[in-house]
Order: sequence, then structure tokens, then C-alpha cells
Amino acid sequence: MPRQDTVLLTRSPSQNQLLMRALAAIPDLDLQVVERPLLEFSGIPVTDDMRQRVLSLDTYDHVIFVSQNAVTYGVDVLDAYWPQWPMALRWYGVGATTATLLKEAGIECQVPDDYSSEGLLALADLQVLAGRKVLIVRGQEGGREYLREILVQRGAEVDYLPVYSRRGCSYSQGFRGTLAPGKLLAGVVYSGESLRCLVNLMDWPAHDLRLIVPSTRLQKLAMQLGFDKVSVCTPVDIAVAAEIEQIWRAGSS
Repeated sequence: MPRQDTVLLTRSPSQNQLLMRALAAIPDLDLQVVERPLLEFSGIPVTDDMRQRVLSLDTYDHVIFVSQNAVTYGVDVLDAYWPQWPMALRWYGVGATTATLLKEAGIECQVPDDYSSEGLLALADLQVLAGRKVLIVRGQEGGREYLREILVQRGAEVDYLPVYSRRGCSYSQGFRGTLAPGKLLAGVVYSGESLRCLVNLMDWPAHDLRLIVPSTRLQKLAMQLGFDKVSVCTPVDIAVAAEIEQIWRAGSS
């Protein structure tokens, strides 16, 4: 009987759709795909501070969306006060999916080749920022401060617009007990927070699970947390699917 490995996807099913299609299009790929989100997201009520920043949208020069969820929850908040977007604004998305979601909202944005804060900071329009104002749309509970720190160093005045909250998911029967039987080939993780949630949920040694992550920064964090097989892959669905295929074929040869 041919073996059937399992690949673990850790985002919500709605965010995995393109990756699932890419995997399904690979000939002879015999994999079980298990979706187990590590984080739950929800919109937050608009506070007076949030409202003031939204009403002042036309005073900003640059608006940066740092994730898909920032677009999903942030555009609705902005749209409630701005039926037409201010003409002079420059918009930015951290990746291709973020850009697609913004385009659906009528917003054309710049996207870096490297889908990361570092990639955003390499864009030409974000190099010289003396006297400029930047609004970063993101989640409520912290996250990396690196983007803001560098923008401030370049002379910008930077504000945050938090538009959603997140919390770790829980699995009452034990995380591994929710997975399909068979060999767990790899797990795909997209953020440091998700990675820490995975470690908290795992009821087996970290070194037994191979990971695919989007950056060397996250690779280093994963190895610090006990994972010793960590691949770095650009977070484009077709590229992630190709990385999964390569790992699977290497294991089956």
C-alpha cells in the first residue's frame, strides 16, 4: 500500500484556498492536507482614538497594511468614514494577497518583492520620510516594532491603526489527536506568534516536525524553539506548494 503523508496548514481555511488549489494541481502528489488554525481573529470596536486617526486619513502620506487581516478588518473601518479615498495617499501591502484584497476595495498599492517588513522598507518611496506621516494598519496585540522603528529613523511620524484582535486556538483532545493518521511530513507557519502557539499546543517533540516558514528571521526563531528541520520559502502559494512537493518527493525516493 502506498504511503500517504500529512501536511499541516496553520492558517484559516479561507486563507488556504489558493494553496490548496496549487497542491491539487500537482500530479501524483499523494498527501492528506489537514487545516488546523493556530490563531483566531476578530474585529474590534472603533474607539475614539481609532476614529480620530481614520477621520485624519487625508493628513497621512503613506498607509501600510501589514497582513491580510489588516485589510480584511481595516478597509471596512476606513470605508465607513471615507466613501472616496484621499487622492494623494500612497498605499502599501506586505504581499500579493494583501494587494489583491486592497484592489478589490478600489485601492492600488505598492508591494515589495520580499513579502516582509524588510521588503517594505526597501521600497523607494519609503526611503526619505522627513516631515511625512505614515499610518500602519495592523492587529491590536503588539507584533514587531521593527517597521515603525526604521520609519521613525528615516524621519517619519508614525501612527498605528489597530483593527483586529487575535488569540491562540485551543484543541481539547490534544493537538496531535486532531491530525490525520500517517506520517506528518511538514507544517506551514507564517508568523512568530503562530509558531509560539504551535509550540504551546504540541504534545510531541518539536524536532519531529519539519517546518516551512517565510523568512530567515522566523527560521532562526523556530530553531531556537527546538525545530531542527526548517525550510525558508517565499510566502506565495504556488511557491509553498512547490516546496511541499519537493519535500514529499525527496522523502518518497
